[in-house]
Amino acid sequence: MGELEEKETPPTETTAAQQEALEEPKETDKMLDKKEDCKEKTPSPQTSKPASPSAGKKSSPVAEKKLEDAEPEKSKPGNGEEIIDIPAENGTKPEGADEKKISKEEREVKPKKIPIGGLKLPGFFMKSKPKAEGDGAEGELLEKEEDKEKEDNGEAATATGKDDQKSRPGLGERLRNFFARKPSAEKEKKQLVNGDADAKSEATAEATPGDDASDAPPKRGLLNAIKLPIANMIPKKKGNDDVELGLGKAGLASMETLDDSLKDQDTVDRAPVKTNGTEELKDELKDEKLAAEEKLAAEEEEQNRPVSLLTRLRAYRCSVDDALIVFGILLFVLLLAVIGYVLTHETLTTPPLREGRFITAVTGCGPVEGVKEDGAFAFRGIPYAKPPVDRLRWKPAELIDDIDMCWNDTLQTHNSSVVCTQRLGNGTTVGDEDCLYLDVVTPHVRYNNPLPVVVLIGAESLAGPSPGILRPSARYSRSHDVLFVRPNFRLGVFGFLALDALTKEAHPPTSGNYALTDIIAVLKWIKLNIANFGGDPKSVTLLGHRAGATLVTLLVNSQKVKDLYTRAWASSGSAILPGKPLSESGKLNEQLMNTVECTDVQCLREASSERLWAATPDTWLHFPVDLPQAQEANASGSRHEWLVLDGDVVFEHPSNTWKREQANEKNPILVMGATAHEAHTEKLRELHANWTREEVRAYLENSQIGVLGLTDEVIEKYNASSYASLVSIISDIRSVCPLLTNARLQPSVPFYVVTQGEGADQLATVDADVQAILGRYEPHTVEQRRFVSAMQQLFYYYVSHGTVQSFVQNRRVINLGQDALPQEDYSPCNYWISKDIVPRYARVD
Repeated sequence: MGELEEKETPPTETTAAQQEALEEPKETDKMLDKKEDCKEKTPSPQTSKPASPSAGKKSSPVAEKKLEDAEPEKSKPGNGEEIIDIPAENGTKPEGADEKKISKEEREVKPKKIPIGGLKLPGFFMKSKPKAEGDGAEGELLEKEEDKEKEDNGEAATATGKDDQKSRPGLGERLRNFFARKPSAEKEKKQLVNGDADAKSEATAEATPGDDASDAPPKRGLLNAIKLPIANMIPKKKGNDDVELGLGKAGLASMETLDDSLKDQDTVDRAPVKTNGTEELKDELKDEKLAAEEKLAAEEEEQNRPVSLLTRLRAYRCSVDDALIVFGILLFVLLLAVIGYVLTHETLTTPPLREGRFITAVTGCGPVEGVKEDGAFAFRGIPYAKPPVDRLRWKPAELIDDIDMCWNDTLQTHNSSVVCTQRLGNGTTVGDEDCLYLDVVTPHVRYNNPLPVVVLIGAESLAGPSPGILRPSARYSRSHDVLFVRPNFRLGVFGFLALDALTKEAHPPTSGNYALTDIIAVLKWIKLNIANFGGDPKSVTLLGHRAGATLVTLLVNSQKVKDLYTRAWASSGSAILPGKPLSESGKLNEQLMNTVECTDVQCLREASSERLWAATPDTWLHFPVDLPQAQEANASGSRHEWLVLDGDVVFEHPSNTWKREQANEKNPILVMGATAHEAHTEKLRELHANWTREEVRAYLENSQIGVLGLTDEVIEKYNASSYASLVSIISDIRSVCPLLTNARLQPSVPFYVVTQGEGADQLATVDADVQAILGRYEPHTVEQRRFVSAMQQLFYYYVSHGTVQSFVQNRRVINLGQDALPQEDYSPCNYWISKDIVPRYARVD
């Protein structure tokens, strides 16, 4: 009793119904038959061993011996047949059985009994058994199934939050995988619902291999194609529906399949079969299902547990791709913020353009409209003072303080205004007395970031023409971020006439220097209005050229302009400054009243401008610019001077002011300079086609230099054998050395000399420095280009910072050739000073 005996079963008779039932095996048997056919094609050295129906019981020695005896017979190589016994319900052989062998045909039609757990099909939850209770192959399969179950159920997910953070893909990987093609949501749902049905039978899945290929995923819609990357970066949590569908654990869907298999066995196999441990396996499966549900609930509770942001940040490990992506996003956001700020800030601080080229600014007398020109905005013809006509002729300039003289609508200042009345070099007169207007050229019309202001004061002489070449450059206003202001001011007898009759009617008693009052009015207007044009009223630089430089040199020493300017630059001015008292100058100028035939001021004010110009003596209009002549030695005290000590604007000679006030200045408020060949004129050049040493010697002998017997010394000192050397001698006597003498009286004032030449004679003409500053110098060589760069650097750095880069106290002279080189002194000047030629014969404006 209780022993398992394996014997051959004799053939029995079966009814037609039983035979029909036996001929229709279930799906599992079909799969087994199919596998056996495959095994017969590829024979394996291993043979299947029938499982004992009572695996939990101990077998008797007799049964074990019979099993060992039966094993060789079933494993005979020539036989190729496998015998599977069908045990009876009580574990003994059925009645009527004998030792007769069953035929091959009868064995083929009988169904084969497979013990529970011996066949591994998709969807079955296999019970893990120790290897000692079963055969080795079954234990190995169960171990593999257990390992696979652990992997599918997320063994890593039960670890700590730190391990879960490691398993999550990085930000860079999630962004790269965003554009990968993914199956549609309906396809995924269909796969989830049909997962158990597809896993029930391997034969059904193999019979329809083309379903997946034919069921192609539908095309992604436009909304799915453009959804945000954040939707794909957030990991999805497992829901309860997934667990119910059998996706949470592999064994939850196997019970139903197992029950169906047992039912099919009962239907096909009419003979009673032992449970063979099925109930215990069901109980164990139920226990495992409950344990899996409890484990899943614990995991879900762990996932739903709130985690602080600090903990997440500490647990997150940033990769290189994540850092680059975050940096790129931050940089892009910063760029957008900067662009938005600039655009909105510029819009808020800059008035809009009309028709794309007209812009409006505000003055104390009303709005004015400028025009866009070469990247900058030009306002031309803005009135800054009352017209100096009728009763205001020979009166100091007055700012417009009467509302009746202002305008109601926007004043269009598109075109240049008329110049002040003046006399040209050919003797003709042009201009109008109603001329107190100014031009403004600015790169920006705004109220933030004000720009330095440069006031251009230019005139070839105090009688005209003006402004000469000193006109504002829109291109250089934009490229150097400066604002140019060019005013008109009175010239000739309208700007400098000093008479006793005029002095007596004024209060305080004064006359002359009316042009200086015009420039003072310009500086006052700038202080009040330039901020509306984008300029800085606290950074105003006066740039004077030739006669304008003479006016600038006087203004910087006047108390009238205190706090109205910041610094000044004087180029090629006159070294002869006013030194005669007002009374003496008034008496010398009475010659004009006699010529006009007027005895009082009212008569002079009623005279026309043409009549006054005609009455002006030629000695007031022309000054010697050539070599000193013998007659100049005795007439130096009687020559005419336009500027006077008026007692209002100019109180004393500037040299006294320089000695008293500017000795302790840390930064220079004035820069003085000249060019090495500013005495060049076409008339002098055309005297000889080719100037040689003999021709230069003859020309020197006919001057005051020859009278003093200095010809040989001068020729040797200058190596005078060309036209350039002759012009250099004249320039040193008339301009360069007299200006250097004045600069020496001001220890803080830098002095420069332009020596870079141009043209066939390589001359540094009188306009070379100003043309380079305003961008009108046309360089043709490398040396000339370097000179332009050095000149602009010197000037615009001084405008912006108030210092001269190449200036050194013990090397005060700057030689501007192709580069700005400081040197101790300009050697030719000491020679002329020692011979009493300088400053006696200096040029007078």
